[in-house]
Amino acid sequence: MNRSDFGQDLARRLYSTEHALDHALSEAALLVSSMTAGRVDQKISAVIGQDALANILQAMNTVGAARGAVVAAHHQMKADAERMRIEWRLAGPEMKPADDRPIRETSKARHLAAVS
Repeated sequence: MNRSDFGQDLARRLYSTEHALDHALSEAALLVSSMTAGRVDQKISAVIGQDALANILQAMNTVGAARGAVVAAHHQMKADAERMRIEWRLAGPEMKPADDRPIRETSKARHLAAVS
């Protein structure tokens, strides 16, 4: 295996990790939605299931933090690959900005999104 093959293998595994974390967040969000909508539909007291809901939300926060760490690692791995001249990009449908560091919403952008 040459360095480019190694780099592409790492890129595939990184993509798989990012995908798994996104899937975990998506599934947890659907669970929260089902729990809350179902409680209302079934006329169940908000007291019932609150502890479970809080634990699911805490788990989502933890997975979100893990996703952030993987995104940071992605940026670090990209920089290392470029420094070592290792080709590790994969062709794919993803849209990436030229500067692929995480995009942070400003409070103004969040406000404008809420208005639109």
